[in-house]
Amino acid sequence: MQPLTSLPRAHIGKMHSWHRSLSLLSIVFTVGTGVTWFIAEDLLALDITELGLWVVLHGICGHFFLIILGMALYHHVQISWKMKKNRQLGAVVMVSAGLLILSILALYYGRGIVHEQAHWLHLLAGSMFFIGFFMHLYCGKKQ
Repeated sequence: MQPLTSLPRAHIGKMHSWHRSLSLLSIVFTVGTGVTWFIAEDLLALDITELGLWVVLHGICGHFFLIILGMALYHHVQISWKMKKNRQLGAVVMVSAGLLILSILALYYGRGIVHEQAHWLHLLAGSMFFIGFFMHLYCGKKQ
């Protein structure tokens, strides 16, 4: 790996291709399983006991995504933030990721109205993350 000082400025803070690929895969699978779960439970009114596979897949994909996000925080986010690259959309991504984590905790531990509101917060934060992430990618490539 080259030292940071020998890299062109445009390459500093960029993610490696394998990390970018894993990020995209984890997001696509997490969103795909989440949307499937939402359609089945909320729109088709299926019981959660009938959705066991989707619940497990969504949880596994979400955990994998959190590992990938943690890896991005260490290098990509720190360096890009200091260089003031794509900060606004990066902040949207990080705030929505934080809301996703809080809503997961409320879904798992909350009861009654807390659980119900966390469900909608999770859907809203997930949508905000998905849109913000791809806008972040698009604007980052334009820079």
